[in-house]
Amino acid sequence: KKISIILSIFFIFTVNAGAQDLNKNRVLILCYHDIPKDVVLNDYSVDRNSFVQQIEYLRTHGYYFVSLEDIVKASKNQKELPEKAVLLTFDDAYLSFYEFVYPLLKLYNYPCVLSVVTNWIDNPPKALKEKLMNWDQIKEVSASGLVEIASHSCNLHRGVLYNPQGNDNWAATSRIFYPQKKTYETKEDFRKRIAQDLHLSKNILRQKTGKNIRTITWPYGRYNQIGTEEARKLGFYVMLCLEDELTRVDNLETLKRYVISHNPPITEFVKIARRNFSEISVSQRIVQIDLDLIYDPDPLQREKNLDKFVERIFKIKPATVYLQAFSDEDGDGNIKSVYFPNRVLPMKEDFFSRVCNQLAIRGIQVYAWMPMLSIVLPDEDQNNILRVKEFKNGKISLSSSWYKRLSPFEPEARKKLIELYEDLASNARIDGVVFQDDGYLNDFEDFSPGALKEYKKITNGEIIPYQKLNAEQKEKWMKLKTQTLIDLTKELKKAVLYYRPQARFARTLYAGVLLEPESEEWLSQNYQESLSTYDYVVIMAYPRMEKVSRPLKWLKTLVKKAKKYHRGIQKTIFKIQAYDWERKKWINADTLDKWLRALVSSGAKHIAYYPDNYIDNKPEEAIIRLMISVEDFPFKRKITIKDLEKNPTNI
Repeated sequence: KKISIILSIFFIFTVNAGAQDLNKNRVLILCYHDIPKDVVLNDYSVDRNSFVQQIEYLRTHGYYFVSLEDIVKASKNQKELPEKAVLLTFDDAYLSFYEFVYPLLKLYNYPCVLSVVTNWIDNPPKALKEKLMNWDQIKEVSASGLVEIASHSCNLHRGVLYNPQGNDNWAATSRIFYPQKKTYETKEDFRKRIAQDLHLSKNILRQKTGKNIRTITWPYGRYNQIGTEEARKLGFYVMLCLEDELTRVDNLETLKRYVISHNPPITEFVKIARRNFSEISVSQRIVQIDLDLIYDPDPLQREKNLDKFVERIFKIKPATVYLQAFSDEDGDGNIKSVYFPNRVLPMKEDFFSRVCNQLAIRGIQVYAWMPMLSIVLPDEDQNNILRVKEFKNGKISLSSSWYKRLSPFEPEARKKLIELYEDLASNARIDGVVFQDDGYLNDFEDFSPGALKEYKKITNGEIIPYQKLNAEQKEKWMKLKTQTLIDLTKELKKAVLYYRPQARFARTLYAGVLLEPESEEWLSQNYQESLSTYDYVVIMAYPRMEKVSRPLKWLKTLVKKAKKYHRGIQKTIFKIQAYDWERKKWINADTLDKWLRALVSSGAKHIAYYPDNYIDNKPEEAIIRLMISVEDFPFKRKITIKDLEKNPTNI
């Protein structure tokens, strides 16, 4: 009994210590903009009474105000941050900072960061109604020792034309589209533009304040690897972005900030502060969309289709849309063309970025739905050389599987796929990527030249059918194929993150991978490994396709299985089918509602459905939104940084 008590005490101590370690050297960085006396029609201002209440709450409830220098020292292990550390940051240098915030912070002796758009001080944007500080005031606060000045760029705090349809996007991350030439800014010219802007901003701030500036605050919180590289060359080693969560201090180039917007009442602000120190993840509600259904060769009809589609999605209000970035007219999943400029496949239409934009400005996340392997290169001979091969009936030939995939063992195939993903990420404002279900290799595959080279290492140089391998050899070959597919996605992720460093990744797996782990032998997919590799795992919970007799029980079993894995529920998206492909008919919306409710009631955190037809209202919007809308059930919509994009000139 004494041992039991001692173990219990040890367990409690360990859990508490673990919770403290979780928050160790993490900081809540708050991002404010204008602090006027009263807020009038400005989503990004906080009135003065509310601001004082927020500071008072933090001050009296165990939060500690730290400086940027404290964070820098903590990153070097020269200092340990308190458990509930808070850094205050203020963007754009509004006059209200000098007149109200600065005196208040001096009273409390609280440090902060003030980010200045150098071009705005002498040339304020015409659309900007709020007054800005002048250079004398900026120099005064900089000299105080409490306020660290950061560059908010010279002239990147604006939108630039980034597609043929006339949409604007962030100047710091978007290659400019030139309508007269019908071309995009080159990668080299983009890099030069970013470098020149940051260099000019840094020099102006040094001249005006007498101090060397070490911090860049990315406009709208958006950046890419090119910007990071150029900032680093200029001596910027602290970089602030926007993401509504706590940030760790081990990487000074990606410090996340929580935007305080919509002038929240103190009760809402308290929830923000508490939530950020408690690791609560947001539930995902997702619709997967065929872009082929929206596309039309006629530009006018295409825009009408897009308007109708966006109207439907906005009514359903999912958190995220998985948007097809390719064309699949034949419906076989073998991709011959895409909807974005690229170096690998023909472009059917420069349309993907347009749809992304129309969803994003309405606060809906967009993941690009992309093939992992099943692209068909224009050069048929090259395509056949690089394709997955199978060993059947004593001979090696092109795989007979329904997906005509390139081999992940072939370096040239990987190069083509990486280029395709790079071009996707450089062109469109995506929040993430969902890998299609074509990322598999069955037990007869792969016997391409590159794969065969690895196969022979296991078989001592022999070319023998997989079925004749001994148990140890089979295990080695199965694990190698699984890992090769995962390694490919890591390369694809790296290509995307270069341009979209805040992107998340989901991989689609068949339900059998979760229900029967031994299916790895004939799919080369592993649920546990996928949980460890990707932000999300999408399970194709398709009752009709799997021909299950008791769908509700089967769906609940999927959730039960996921619960057995560490973070299985937190990272798994259960996607149901809205269409019966065998019977060629839409599944009743009430049935879909029951399926989704069965998943959620069993403990599923993230749910999705596919496909959707905006033309015929399939599934029925009034019913499907009950479970898919983030406003209706079970969570209300929260403000995210997507809202910043609706009115960028006032940020």
